[in-house]
Amino acid sequence: MIPCLSEIDSTQKHYLDFLDALEDAGFAGDLNPDYGNRVVLSTDNSIYQVLPQGVIYPKSADDLVLIMRLAGKERFNQVRVTARGGGTGTNGQSLTDGLVIDISKHMNGILEINVDERWARVQAGVVKDQLNSALKPYGLFFAPELSTSNRATIGGMISTDASGQGSILYGKTRDHVLELKSILLGGGVWNSAPLSDDQFTEICCRDDQIGTIHRILDQIYCDNREQIDNRFPVLNRCLTGYDLAHIRDEQGRFNLNSILCGAEGSLGFVAEAKLNLLPIPKFSALINIKYDSFESSLRDAKALMEWGPTSIETIDSKVLNLAMQDIVWESVRDYFPQNQKEAAICGINLVEYTGDDEQQLRRRVDKLTNYLKQVSGKTGKCFGYSTVYGAGEIDKIWAMRKKAVGLLGNTQGEKRPIPFVEDTAVPPESLADYIMEFRQLLDEANLQYGMFGHVDVGVLHVRPAIDMKDEQQARQIRTITDQVVKLTQKYRGLLWGEHGKGVRSEYAPEFFG
Repeated sequence: MIPCLSEIDSTQKHYLDFLDALEDAGFAGDLNPDYGNRVVLSTDNSIYQVLPQGVIYPKSADDLVLIMRLAGKERFNQVRVTARGGGTGTNGQSLTDGLVIDISKHMNGILEINVDERWARVQAGVVKDQLNSALKPYGLFFAPELSTSNRATIGGMISTDASGQGSILYGKTRDHVLELKSILLGGGVWNSAPLSDDQFTEICCRDDQIGTIHRILDQIYCDNREQIDNRFPVLNRCLTGYDLAHIRDEQGRFNLNSILCGAEGSLGFVAEAKLNLLPIPKFSALINIKYDSFESSLRDAKALMEWGPTSIETIDSKVLNLAMQDIVWESVRDYFPQNQKEAAICGINLVEYTGDDEQQLRRRVDKLTNYLKQVSGKTGKCFGYSTVYGAGEIDKIWAMRKKAVGLLGNTQGEKRPIPFVEDTAVPPESLADYIMEFRQLLDEANLQYGMFGHVDVGVLHVRPAIDMKDEQQARQIRTITDQVVKLTQKYRGLLWGEHGKGVRSEYAPEFFG
């Protein structure tokens, strides 16, 4: 018989004592110190693995209050707690060697939809696609688009200030958050929203945790405003982290949500959110533009932006060829015709238009396609295009793009595309030069890679292929990352475009001092 392992060290006992104290306090959710739950939640969508001491599944905001109240006591001030949603982050931000607080299992309710005022109130564990499915009958949607929308939670989106396709028009998660209900260390509950000067002054006069938070943040902003203006890059994606540059909104109102969005749960747990909703565009069109080189597709994007599209997505030949070899290509083949005399497709720009007036949308599309006819075949320009109308057909192309990115992980051999430098953001006008140097860096390291992303806002995802079981190859992660940091600084960009900071926050001083 195999003996049962029963030894418990002092750290484990401390965390077990915390879980016992939670149960005694009336915790209604699930407390799981077992090895199975710990192993499952020791990984996320990143390259990292950290085994937690336990996993907690709260059933309500009241459970979150109990967790944070207990964590705030001196007896348990060494206990680490980390919120987790869908685990889609690529930088390990939901991992911890303490306690994982998984919001998604129970706190996933859509609490209220106000169609007339176009807002919804949801629990943090609601998945983005779940919310949009509930909103679709009302002709509304929650705007920030993510490739992981079928599993990314609203709480996770808020914590990383997530964004994706179409952000040039729709912005980031922060731009659609109206109010947040957060649970602070010690168990305090705060409903945050933009504040008028009078409201802000009144809160700052409070002699409690809430007053202290507002006073300290305002002082940090006022004392460091010049440095903030100089060090924070002016980018559509801005940054994940403490977004001090936007602590005052466009109306000059103090908005704590600008700090909570992107804080990755480090300042408190988001329990509920009131979200701004937008009408679903009635009409859409997609122009699929073909290039004989990836560099040409990148450099041409700047000219394409002058025609006012909703978004521009770029795909390189590596990702495209994977799609062509998959059955998914049969659903979109007709939209990427190739004549024998044409060059091979080595880059594609997917240019999307949306709107509520069909004739106006078609006029906008015609202006772009007339331009494409004039420049087709010229050096650095496209050699062909196709136009697709209607959400049903366009969704097939976006599905192809999503699946092709997933196929990067199905390559033969031991090497796998690893997301460790895939989230950089630079000014869009510098993206082509930046990517050319990026590619040179990877080529010199003899690494294969795929590239895809949001060329309209200067974000391109890069996944070098590495065999993580080979120690020599694994060490390249640090070397390549250090080189990418220097390159990104050169172009006045950021290392964190939309997938959070997490473990890679160690590079924050390189960018912000």
